[in-house]
Amino acid sequence: MIILNNYSIMDEVMLSLTRIKLRIPKEKWISEIFDDFPDTELDIINFFPYDFERNIGNAIIDIKHYKIDQIIQRLKNHPTIVGFNVLNKKENHARINIKTTNPYLLFIVIKCGGIIDFPIKVRDKNLSWTLISTRKQLDDVLTLYDEKNIKYSIRQISNTPTQLKENAFELSFDESKILDTAIKSGFFEVPRKISLEELANDLGLSKSWTSETLRKIIKKKITLVT
Repeated sequence: MIILNNYSIMDEVMLSLTRIKLRIPKEKWISEIFDDFPDTELDIINFFPYDFERNIGNAIIDIKHYKIDQIIQRLKNHPTIVGFNVLNKKENHARINIKTTNPYLLFIVIKCGGIIDFPIKVRDKNLSWTLISTRKQLDDVLTLYDEKNIKYSIRQISNTPTQLKENAFELSFDESKILDTAIKSGFFEVPRKISLEELANDLGLSKSWTSETLRKIIKKKITLVT
């Protein structure tokens, strides 16, 4: 990994904006697409959990390539993609809604409490994104990347120019309790140490209520508010 010098002066409490470049792990479908179509332009427009029980994420992506039809067919047949819908297609360009298994890159950010500034650009197997976080949240994210041997570099750190709405992503007491229990129980670990049903039982809540509350928590934690 590569760390820029200004990382050392990042404020421990205030939110900062960090540009991170990350190498896509080999097992991810994105890596395989770039193996076969190396000049692809891919943007992740948004990404949210879809099914906690089966560890599935829901993404909207933009793909540009002169062999777009071949890429679409490859995505349809990939074993880690369990849902697929072409939202819009033009010559050499498609916007697609996909559901993928094991989205641990997303869960790492959720677990650490950072906020993602979408869209995320992917070029030549490298994912470039901006994380809004405190110094501790950034440290936690990078520690988990190191543990999973994910290659990354920090490109820039600066004070965020974005005006965040007051309390827009602040959790309620009940939401904080649910998130804390989920993290401590290993719900966001890969592989998961506790199922959604077990987490709900530990919290004394219904499975559907727990799932819906987690969705609200994640929306607050990973969506940039402008």
